Amino acid sequence: MVKFVQIPWAIPNFQKEDKNALLRVIKSNWLSMGNEVKKFEERLSSYLRIKYSIAVNNGTAALDIALKCIGIKNGDEVIIPALTYIATGNAVLYNQGTPVFVDIDDTLNIDTSLIEEKITDKTKAIMNIDLGGNASNYNKLLEIAKRYDIPLVVDGAQSFGSEYYNVKCCSHGLINTTSFHAAKILTTVEGGMIFTNDKKMNMLARTIRNQGDVAKFDHQFLGNNYRMIDLLAAMGNSQMNRFEGTLRKRRKKVDYYRDYLKNVEYPRQLENTINSNFFFLILTKNRDRLNHHLNENGIDTRITYPLPINEQPLFRKYGKEVFPMAKKISERVISLPLHQSLTRTEQDYIIKKINKFKE
Repeated sequence: MVKFVQIPWAIPNFQKEDKNALLRVIKSNWLSMGNEVKKFEERLSSYLRIKYSIAVNNGTAALDIALKCIGIKNGDEVIIPALTYIATGNAVLYNQGTPVFVDIDDTLNIDTSLIEEKITDKTKAIMNIDLGGNASNYNKLLEIAKRYDIPLVVDGAQSFGSEYYNVKCCSHGLINTTSFHAAKILTTVEGGMIFTNDKKMNMLARTIRNQGDVAKFDHQFLGNNYRMIDLLAAMGNSQMNRFEGTLRKRRKKVDYYRDYLKNVEYPRQLENTINSNFFFLILTKNRDRLNHHLNENGIDTRITYPLPINEQPLFRKYGKEVFPMAKKISERVISLPLHQSLTRTEQDYIIKKINKFKE
């Protein structure tokens, strides 16, 4: 019988100051999109050193808007990594595009050496994700995007707080997105953001998130209600006050895992990068047995992800190609508990259970 989970995989990072921020907004009687959203957008633009930030109600909405901004339509091909969260691929389908899959490398991100062979005259975007917060090879991604004149779209749902050669992730693409889901390092429970330096992309994103409204009741585009509300933005503003400290605390916990875990491997991290450590991923043989062993001992985990996205039922019709690295990783990867409330005693317990596991 499975025991009651004693050590959760994630706990939302809510502190007293976040609750006070929520109460302040409630007392103001302005709960919908307003000054708190504007402030949140400005703070994140400053943090990323990017011109425009557009707040929306979740990360998936941000992806949908991003692809709409660059004009993805029926028959257009969008290159995506074979191992990613389902929302990356879903956003392509929302816009009637065709996902084209590329295998990953040992960073668990898209293998940039394999992208060019998938480019055709129908390729209209390359959409990248930094799995778990591990920064991708943006020098190569941008080189390919420039050479073929194809927009780079960054799904930064997992990499807000990461860096590549002193440039913040979520800022490398023509248009970039992130998520503030409850499990994220910076959370507003639900919420997302779009980032760009392009004036046209900014205008389109703001219009699409608000029912295609270019002026009050002047609807010139097909839009949606993707607005963030002030109640959520206030929480984000509060959490930004301690965000760098939150990242440092997570890195210390990661370092402790790495110092004492035995007989496991890790994704390769590129030089001159900083990992936000949204996931702490280990690679191991007999993954399912180890995962069951951890769960039986009260340790909550996640398999991120158990299938390459092309093997998900929704995407099987887009080709039968097998992606060896994505397949191998999906059979070996486990995401261990990592959050602000995780104690040294709990980490010691997790480490002990892994190190004593008999393969």
